[in-house]
Amino acid sequence: MRKQIILLLIICLAVAANAQQYAPQDKPIFIPEHDFRIGIGAKPFEAANITFGENFDEIYSSSYFDSKTYYSGARYTSNSLFFEYIYQVNKWFGVGGSAVYLAYFNQYYDGKTDQYIGENMTEHVSVYPTVRFTWYRTPKFGAYSAFGVGQRLVFSRDRVNDVETRSTRNNISGQITLLGFTVGRNIYGFTDLLTLGSQGMLNVGLGYRFSVPQKTKKHEEK
Repeated sequence: MRKQIILLLIICLAVAANAQQYAPQDKPIFIPEHDFRIGIGAKPFEAANITFGENFDEIYSSSYFDSKTYYSGARYTSNSLFFEYIYQVNKWFGVGGSAVYLAYFNQYYDGKTDQYIGENMTEHVSVYPTVRFTWYRTPKFGAYSAFGVGQRLVFSRDRVNDVETRSTRNNISGQITLLGFTVGRNIYGFTDLLTLGSQGMLNVGLGYRFSVPQKTKKHEEK
């Protein structure tokens, strides 16, 4: 009988020790972060024909634009340069804003002689709010989706036969990213693959994130 009691106590102690060993540990508390990015995007969406209103600034307008005797050459782009800030509220949700610059340009040629007679330069400046959803994250890797929409200013300059026309218009802007990745800890690289909008169809760049200092409550002295 005594041996059975001792054996039972040993079994109970072993079960208790094993349960303590495999007891779930407390999950680490997420500390909010400031997240800054700078990047470049290929093939940004120009949205030239989507406007919120008429041109509100135009100088040196000329009537020859009504009946063009010239044609446009190949159209090129600077691709987009963008800056992004996100306040990472918790492990999966962040909110902030994006600023984007891009330019398109082409030359004009005479319709009869094919001689160069002028050029066009169109610049886009966008600022809009952005939200980011991080649906997978480890210390050195993350996968996310993001969305932002807002407005942009479009500055256009045409020069044909030494006659210049300038205009400024208000335009829609934004970016949607279905799948993006980050690699690294505080300083990291990122790429947006399934994406479309003002920043481009393929984005790459560098980011820097750091935790927000947390205020601690002072215990009152008894």
